[in-house]
Amino acid sequence: MIKKGFSLALTLWIVAIMSLASVLYLSYAKKVVQKTKLLNQKLQLTFDTESTIELLKFYIATGYFERYNIRNSTINSIFPTLPNTLLIDGTKEPFDNRTVILQDSAGVININDTDAIANYFTHSNSIENKSIITDSIKDWLDLDEFVLLNGAESSYYRNQKYAYKPRNELYFASIDEIFLVRGLVDYNLTKQQNYNNLIVSDLTSRNLLTMDMNLLQKIYGFTQNEIEQLKDAKKEDINLFLSMFYRFNAQNINWERDGSFPSNILKIRVLSSNKNIKKDISLIINFRLTQEHVFKILEYND
Repeated sequence: MIKKGFSLALTLWIVAIMSLASVLYLSYAKKVVQKTKLLNQKLQLTFDTESTIELLKFYIATGYFERYNIRNSTINSIFPTLPNTLLIDGTKEPFDNRTVILQDSAGVININDTDAIANYFTHSNSIENKSIITDSIKDWLDLDEFVLLNGAESSYYRNQKYAYKPRNELYFASIDEIFLVRGLVDYNLTKQQNYNNLIVSDLTSRNLLTMDMNLLQKIYGFTQNEIEQLKDAKKEDINLFLSMFYRFNAQNINWERDGSFPSNILKIRVLSSNKNIKKDISLIINFRLTQEHVFKILEYND
């Protein structure tokens, strides 16, 4: 009886261990299946997002840039679900079950448009801080070591133990370089918030029709009352908006710089999501190249 009892107990222990092993294996297998499903969803989302980008390249390269949009009147014959026009002023648009944002580079700040840079970062600053930022930008870019009244040259940056000093190259080489300048260092922690409004470009023209109204207010120093009037005018009629802009800005009009023509250089962003899975791809493409339907990718962020 003792031997039989021992055998039975041993058998039960073996069964229990095997049952536990089976439960652990099934639990592990379930997690593997779940991860595999999530991976497949991620891959599908990535494929769909990248496909949308390729479709946008085709759409834009075969379309026509207008003042604040791209028109492609032949696209419906190939892709019936696509619209004939897409805005290029940063508006979020549904596009093939995803969200697409197209931003004309002339509607944001070229980092070598130093007037726009200074106005943008000093819009809500005190007069003293505004003078520091304005003069420091000039000192950073000029070719000498002469310090402007509120500026900063190499001696200032050495005393502050900065690892950088003015490049004296007459231009900013990158967006990050802006945040090394005296007065703009304070924005370094929040520079990511400003990236959407900045771009590296050889073009210094501005497109008033593709510029965000808050950005327009900061660059040109409009009062809140003036910007509200401009907002209403833009909704009513584009020409009314432009005439009102030039009237409000009569003392500082630069006809070569302030206009309503696109740059043909686009910041493109495609956002996709599936439950908790998200995909965000952004890029900058130059469609200005002379050969027909040829474009150049300047920046790609995945």
